Parts: sequence; structure tokens; C-alpha cells
Amino acid sequence: MNKCGKTIVALAVAELLCASHAWADESFQILVPDAFLGTSGTILYGVADAGLQYSHAGSRDVLGMESGAGATSRFGFLGVEQLGGGFYVRFNLESAIKLTNGTAGSTTAQNESTFFSREANISLISNDWGRIKMGRQYPTELSLALDPFYGVGAFSPYGSLAALSLDLGAAATIGDSRISNAVAYMTPVIGGFQLEVMGAPRGVTTPGYPESYFQGAQLEYLNGPLYLGVFYDVIRTDPTAALPSIKNKWLGAGAMYDFGGVKLSYEFNMTVPDYANYCVATTHMIGVNARQGTNDVKFSAVYRNVAGKPASNSLAFGLGYDYNLSKVTALYVRLGYVVNQKNAIATLANGSLSAPGDDQSIVAVGIRKRF
Repeated sequence: MNKCGKTIVALAVAELLCASHAWADESFQILVPDAFLGTSGTILYGVADAGLQYSHAGSRDVLGMESGAGATSRFGFLGVEQLGGGFYVRFNLESAIKLTNGTAGSTTAQNESTFFSREANISLISNDWGRIKMGRQYPTELSLALDPFYGVGAFSPYGSLAALSLDLGAAATIGDSRISNAVAYMTPVIGGFQLEVMGAPRGVTTPGYPESYFQGAQLEYLNGPLYLGVFYDVIRTDPTAALPSIKNKWLGAGAMYDFGGVKLSYEFNMTVPDYANYCVATTHMIGVNARQGTNDVKFSAVYRNVAGKPASNSLAFGLGYDYNLSKVTALYVRLGYVVNQKNAIATLANGSLSAPGDDQSIVAVGIRKRF
């Protein structure tokens, strides 16, 4: 396998799962995990992450346990079978888990209760012809490694602000964090480029509305320490008794350069709901991730702008420090702050405001163990 074809996408997810094994599924030419090269089998993997978190916003103060501020707590099964002739079959089943109460799974954007909420798919893979994947999987989007906090829902300024759509219109959305009923094709690496396309029809039969669907494409490029990526997705919401079915466009571009221990990144996103009187939002993120020995420092600054509504704009900062006790275990600290204009509603870590326009501060400490 061509080692130079490994992208930061794969490295980022591998870091979240196990620093010493690059058998992560989200890949750029890691079509077969390294742990399975020359063999077949199934492995159990995961992350256990918990800590304490304090949030202050307006008159609202919350102190409690948090699961997954350093990395989302989860467990999964990943299996590969060699078929011969350079072909493989791979499956991935992965469930989120809350260490605060032990519950697993979650609810999809379509209000379906699911156990393997993060991954539930099977792939046919050829290193020469690419990969076809079917089932619940990541949408077509940019590398998670662009965000120093890897888009972790419990603490990621970029993840929180880029996903915010409540103030754009009632049916505005960037879709689910994983796409159900999806079929995706990923090409092999060609001249440093790799393309993935995805479609996910969901057979809604409500009279008068077209089928709800997801369609997307992403193009990534890797040349040594330089990563570039663009994506374009279309998400049509399911109609309800109170809301119409509308088309939402979600698009973005990003770049990262690895200076050898220090990664600098920039990411741009735009959410465009195609409906009268709905608003368009853009986010800009600058990120830094610096690792030296047992120390890992992370920083991001994210600006969110709502077109035509400056009073809804927000600016968020995140600062993190990890002290690595081993290759798979770390203690961490997270500090976050959101500056909201008078009508803005942005928060971090699924927090809540006393009123629109409140600023929010977050402090979290915890321990993360990969297995």
C-alpha cells in the first residue's frame, strides 16, 4: 500500500482511537487498515473519556460531569476479510456511549433510536478501483483534523458554531452528523487527489413533497505536509405537519500545513437554506495544534456571521492542553469562551444561555483512555 497516500483524515481519527494503530475507517487511501494488512479478522476498539465541566452564561451556572470533552466516548467493531485479487470486504459498527450513566447509542436527525449511532456500514474495497460503502456513515465533509478539537461535540468551538442553524430558519440544517441509508464511492489516490461522492435517498411519502435526500461530494489533496479539501452537500429536510421540506446547501473549504509538530489550519463553511426569508451563515476557523513529547496544546478561533443580521454574529475561542501519560491515555484541560452579539445564541459543549446575547465561558478537566 502506498504509505504517502495516507491523509490527515486517517491520522486524525487514528489519533482519537489509538495513537499506535492507523486502522481508522475515515481514510485517504487507507482502504485497508494497517492492522489487517496480509490477514483477515475483527477488532474491538474505543475511547473512554470523562471529566468535570463548569459553564457560565448570563445568570446560568452549571457544574457537572461530562462524557467526551477530550474525545467522544465510544466502542466499535471493525472487521476485514481478504477476498483475493486485491479485493477486501470491511464492516464497521460503532456506538457512542455516555460514561456519566452508561447509556449507548443515540437518536438520529430523523428521530430514529439507534444503537450503532456512529457507524453501521459495510464496504467493498480495491486499492486499484476504490471503495464502495453502504450504510450509516460520515457525510462528505472536510478532514476532522482541520479542527484542533476534532469536531468533538462535547467541546469544539468550530463544531458548535458551524452546526448552529436554529437562527437561520425553522427547517434550516446541515443534516445529521452521520448519514443513514447512504451509498458512497471513494476513488483511489490519483496525483495526490481523492474524490468521494455520496447519496442517501430516504423514501418520504408525504403527499405533495418530493423524497427527502442527502447528496454530497468531497475532494481532498495531500502533498507531503500540505492538505487541501473542498466539499458540497445538499440536504433536503423531511416535511412535517408544521414545516415544509426545503433544500439546504452546506459547503466549505479548508487547508492545513504540518510544520513538524505544529499544525496550522484554516476552514471555511457556509450554510445556505433555500427558502424565502431564511438566512445564510458562514463560519471561519483558524486552528493550531502543537505537540511536543508528552504535551499537546490546541487552540482555535471561530467567527460566525449571519448575513444581514450582524446582531446574530458570534466569536468563539477554544484552548486545550493534553498531558499524555502514555500512547493511549491522557489528562486534559479545556477552556472555552463565546462572545455573542445581542441576538446571538451560540454556545459550546451543548450549553444553554439565560437569554440571547449572553456570553459563555467553559472550563473542563478530564481523562481519556483509548483501547
